Amino acid sequence: MAEAKSLLSLIARGYAAGREDAATEALCFILSRSESARDEFAKFLGDDGEPLPVASFRTQQLVNGAFPDMACFDDDSNHVAFVESKFWASLTSRQPVNYWEALPDHRSATLLILAPASRVAGRDEGSLWDMLKQRLRRAHHDLSPVDSQERKDLVAATSEDGQRRLMLTSWDVLLDRLAEATKEDEDHQACFEVAELWGLAHDAIKDDDPVEDANLRKLIADAVARVKESGWANTDGLRTGGTVGGHYARFFRLGGRITGLRIDYKAKKQMDKPLWLWFWDSPDTRSSVSLDDVRDRLGASAGPGLEWLPNDDVCVPIDLPAGLGRKAMLDAIVAELERVAKTIDPYVPTYHREQTTG
Repeated sequence: MAEAKSLLSLIARGYAAGREDAATEALCFILSRSESARDEFAKFLGDDGEPLPVASFRTQQLVNGAFPDMACFDDDSNHVAFVESKFWASLTSRQPVNYWEALPDHRSATLLILAPASRVAGRDEGSLWDMLKQRLRRAHHDLSPVDSQERKDLVAATSEDGQRRLMLTSWDVLLDRLAEATKEDEDHQACFEVAELWGLAHDAIKDDDPVEDANLRKLIADAVARVKESGWANTDGLRTGGTVGGHYARFFRLGGRITGLRIDYKAKKQMDKPLWLWFWDSPDTRSSVSLDDVRDRLGASAGPGLEWLPNDDVCVPIDLPAGLGRKAMLDAIVAELERVAKTIDPYVPTYHREQTTG
């Protein structure tokens, strides 16, 4: 039986349509039953110490042409907040604009996005926070300067009128708040339920984290397949290889030379850079571009090599920006592989010319 951190997590693996849905249903259940959890959640959603008047909750309700994971209502059944539960899935085409526009603009209201801590920490271009802001801006919804710049686990901004608030935070931050509140109130049943939800969230985050080894290997396979499909790579006769605890690599031809898209476990531990494009002095007779040419053409983008590899090897770090979901991360890897290929051989992959003239 697969290891799970909670009974809820184990059940969700086998029977729930999706762990995001299961986590949202569990959160809705806890908030609906526990007064201490609900009061803490109201404080968390509020701004300047003023709690939002949340009284009831509903999941998967059609709102403005979309289905937010959870809608929050006041005593008069008016919307006061929407919650979107994310683990590693990308934003849908309607997120967050449809939810933002469904919030009232004449009183305080909040759109809360829950995500893994690493997706919350990212603030750079392409991060989850950046995508949320950019989509709202393109829909003509400007936000105030970002609150809590010093915090990595929570970021928030408000609409220009100061009424609507966008919040991005981690599952840990919210669940820790709920756990503390229910414990202080001696709400033992709610404490147990929050712990169950914590187990589900942590299992889902770890299992589907793109940089976990098994998932990163799948990303490598999918990226190489994509680049092969676009015509810039060739995998004929080349597969995978590596050493236990040292590295794992998918080998292929790129820009007229054999290379490996490599997970380097030492670099992952020491430099927090697990993924590298690796060129070495291969005796392959079909390599029509010399290693020196590869180094010269890539220039500074090749960067310093890995010190535990031969000095002649060319190693290109493949950056995995914090905050990206799997699809966005795959797109980023593919884009970098194609950039390298076109830099080495800008007109057409060398192996295509070889096949044409051979």
